[in-house]
This record gives sequence, structure tokens and C-alpha cells, in this order.
Amino acid sequence: MASQTGSATGNTLRRLRPWAVIRAAIWGISGILFVVNLRSNPTDESESAYPLKPITVIVPFNTGGESDAFARMIQHAASQHKLLGQELVIQNIGGAGATIGSGRARKADPDGYTMMILHEALLTAQSSGKVSYGAESFEPIAATGKTRLIIAVRDDSPYQTLSEIMAAAAETPDQLVFAANLGAPVHYAGLILERQLPGSAFRYTQTGGGAQRFEAVVGGHADVSAFSLGEYIAYKAGGLRAIAISAPQRDPRVPEILTAREQGFDFVHANMHFWWFPKGTDQAKIDRIAKFLEDCMETDIVQNQLASRLSDPLILTGDKMHSELADRISKIQSVDSASPDVLPNVPLIILTATGLCLAGMLLPMLRLFLGTSRGSNRQAKTEMEDVEPPMSGNDKRKYWATAAKVAVLTVLYVLSLEYLPVDYRWLTMGFICLFGVLIGSGGIVFRRLRPFPIFLDVVVLVPFWIYAVFQSGLNIELP
Repeated sequence: MASQTGSATGNTLRRLRPWAVIRAAIWGISGILFVVNLRSNPTDESESAYPLKPITVIVPFNTGGESDAFARMIQHAASQHKLLGQELVIQNIGGAGATIGSGRARKADPDGYTMMILHEALLTAQSSGKVSYGAESFEPIAATGKTRLIIAVRDDSPYQTLSEIMAAAAETPDQLVFAANLGAPVHYAGLILERQLPGSAFRYTQTGGGAQRFEAVVGGHADVSAFSLGEYIAYKAGGLRAIAISAPQRDPRVPEILTAREQGFDFVHANMHFWWFPKGTDQAKIDRIAKFLEDCMETDIVQNQLASRLSDPLILTGDKMHSELADRISKIQSVDSASPDVLPNVPLIILTATGLCLAGMLLPMLRLFLGTSRGSNRQAKTEMEDVEPPMSGNDKRKYWATAAKVAVLTVLYVLSLEYLPVDYRWLTMGFICLFGVLIGSGGIVFRRLRPFPIFLDVVVLVPFWIYAVFQSGLNIELP
């Protein structure tokens, strides 16, 4: 009896096609991963239970910068004093003037487990045209710290005061070189300063962060730049000389530096770090993290580190934070940010190169398809016609109609990824399904959708596995 049972089982297994076994395994693994993903991302959270897992803090700069240091300072305070109940995980995503990291944060799930620390570079990037989004695409949580700016020149500069350098900028517009990261807060600080004296204009040069601006000034490549108070103190011995501070009154830590107001210019400005959630995050979670940041700012760890960095331990939440944000947006939008493009239009270059490659590959086939090939191509045409008969007029019309539909579908898919609040997986499933239907109905690849199980595998599993590989394996956020 046992032998009969074993023989029956073996016969059953032998009758199974290998592809069926593979399909069953793939679907089984996918189902397990899907269930695990659902369990690891709870959707029903009470205000008191949040957070239930670590929170990722995106720092849109590389490690070692001021924003990174501030985020790790908060992380350390939270860990030492157990203020959150969960860990803060710092994720550095630098590049393109913070726009890569901010774009990643913008498209994150608004579940309260991804936030970003970014100063007003988010606002200046939008105003300068680097990105199409700004503060309206996020939920602001809090504004922390306040760092005054120092206008500085090199030690041997002929300009002794802010009045002298502004007068020179007015007498010879676009001649004095101002070191900046174009489209970033320091660039806008220079633009705001220009408005204090009609006719004045600096010539801005792309340098980068504080270290690069320092090198440009002391190396004689730039005449002037702006630095945070902490940066100035660190670089002062290397050959910098301050000519003004952007504070309403003199700072007791550097009492020798005159304010801009003392020199006749109403230039009061300070950098602050803003904390952001993706748009649509629940208000209760925003309030929870705002309270958490307030608690962190009151700890000795944060207070001492801010004092060493010459930054004020200020935190704004609620209406005061929104008022500060609105004031900064208004100030930034009031200046003309026109500046030369620093980088070539890389997307256009890639698009052009791709188009040329496709044209090179498809042109011979298109000429054959249209019946316009001559000379040496006739032999190739004849050979192809021996294998596949030429298209009739009706087939050609179907071809072009199907091509147009696929093109429209692709454009709608790309636009939907950018502007619709729908998960990448569901949009991609719909796109693949409609793409297959269009191709099949056009009679180009499929005369009919005979391999339906395989088609179903492609529609459902391909988007799922692409998402898993990029999101979990490579830590690359998809829309």
C-alpha cells in the first residue's frame, strides 16, 4: 500500500511541469513577503502607541556637514535620555544641492516614519528653479537652532567695512566675486544684501559648502562670501576677516564684529534647521515629533554642543514656526535669483543620445517598412520578405494606431508616477496589463493572449519584485 502511495506521488510529480513548480514557488515566496511587509508596516496606530518602529531621518547632504552634525546631535540626545522609545536612523542622501535627498523624502510614505532635516535650501532650490516643489510639498514639524551669518573677506582685502564692499559692488556691478553654492541659502543671503543698496550686484561663482567658500576667498578666487558664525570661528585663523554680522545687535561671542545695521544696511538674517514630514502625515504624529524635538533641545547634550558651535538653542513649533517659515519664503521670493546654469541640461543630453541611438537602430527597419529602401538595401528587403511577408495597408494602420496608443499610455504612466498619490506597484501593474492588451489587440506581438498565466505572472510579480529589490535590497525609494 505504501509503495502504491509513493508510486502515485512520484507519478504526480513527474506529471508536473517544471515551469508550474517554479511559478508556485515564486508565488509562494511573494505571498510570504507580502504578509511580512503588511505586518511590519502597521496602519492602525493610536497616538499613544506611535512610534512603533525606528524613524528614518533623511539628511540630504553627505556626512560631516552642519545638517548631518545637527541630526546626529538630536539622535544622541534621544538615545541617551530615551525620549522617543524608538531609534532615530540617520540616512545621508547627498547630491545636487540637497535636491536628491529632498525628492526622496517628498515621495516617502506619510506614515510618520520618514522625516527630513533641511534648512531653507528647500525654499531657495524652488525659487531658483532647481526643483518644482517647496515647503508646500511637506508638513513642517519644527525649526531648531539659529545661526547668524558672517560676511567675510580675506585678511589682505582692500575692503575694511561692509559699506566699502557694497559701494564697490554698486560702482562696478558684476565685478566683485561672491563665493556661493548657487541656489542655496548663502547665495540668497548675497542677493538679499544686494537689495540694501540699489544698483549693487555681485558676480556669483559656484563653489560649494563652507570649506570650499573659504578656499575660494583666501585663495583669491573670490572677493567675499558668507559663513555661519561657527564656520567663521573655525576658518578665521586661516586668513578670513569679518566685516559684518547679520544680527540685530552685536554678538557677545564676537563683540568686535560690527552688525550690518551699524553700517547702514538692514541685513538681519540667520540660518535655521527645519524638520519636515512628507505631505499628508497625520497631525497627531507631527505634534508628537515636535514635542520630542522640544525635549531634545532642552537636554544638556544639545545645549552644550550648540554652544560649542556658536548656535542659539532656539526651537519653534506650531504657529510661531509657520510664521517664521512664511517670513522666510516671502524674503526669498522677493529677490531675483537669476544666475547662469552651472551644469549642462543632463536630462536633455540623455534624452537626445537615447533618441539618436534608437533612430540608428530603427531607421533601417522603418525604411524597409515604408518601402523606401533602394540599392544595396533591396537585397536585405528581399531576404526579410522571404521570411516574413510584407505588411498590408490595414496592418500598417494597426501598427501606427497601436504605437500611438502605447506612446500615450507610457506618457500617462510617467506623469501618474510623479503626480498621483498611488503606490508604484499598483500603477506599474496597471501599466503592464494595459500595455499587453494594447500590443495583443494590435496584432504586433500577440495575435491573442494565449499564454494568460504567464501574462498574469508578469503583471503582478514584476512590479512587486522590482519594488522589493530597489526598496529593500538597494535602499532606493521608488514613487
